[in-house]
Amino acid sequence: MEAGVTTFLVFAVIAALFGGGSIVANHVLGAKRRQSYLQRTTYECGEEPEGEAQIDFPTQHYTFAIVFVAVDILGFLLALWALTFRGANSAWYPVFIAVGFTALAITGIYYALSGEKRWVV
Repeated sequence: MEAGVTTFLVFAVIAALFGGGSIVANHVLGAKRRQSYLQRTTYECGEEPEGEAQIDFPTQHYTFAIVFVAVDILGFLLALWALTFRGANSAWYPVFIAVGFTALAITGIYYALSGEKRWVV
């Protein structure tokens, strides 16, 4: 076996032994479980729940966050990709691929935003 494979296997065995040993030590040395009726309620902090737990949670912020991450990743990938083709002689083929990739990403973002009922792009 190669040195890298042997090192990985030794590390994996040590990690598995440490994980299993921690679980066994917790069961042997850990505190006993105590159950009360408050721990079976909605909140385990000891407070009695009041009112209705179902609320209308706005999801628009998450949609904007996902679109922001998508555009950020798009820009990052295009910047790295442009650095790869910096010295290429034929400049039209990489530009065609970049425009196609960007159009595909914008189509996906349009589809994600058009699913929102309040904001139709």
